[in-house]
Amino acid sequence: MSGAHQYGGGWAMRATKKRAVWQVNLHAAKVTYQGVRRTMRLCTKCLRRVKSEMNKALEAKQKKTSEIITSQPVAVA
Repeated sequence: MSGAHQYGGGWAMRATKKRAVWQVNLHAAKVTYQGVRRTMRLCTKCLRRVKSEMNKALEAKQKKTSEIITSQPVAVA
């Protein structure tokens, strides 16, 4: 007989069990950080937070510009 297994060896062919390793769900996102626009890898939770903060800042900026436009006196000729 050769050196090969004689029987099916179901147990020998099975893969060994390993503990599941959870990794962070990272996404590449373009973010304005300290006045500089850059691409960062953020986890999903951080990405949601950054998006909401950026939207709040954008809305505040738009509100400020609309107040300036409406408060300017209109020149009548």
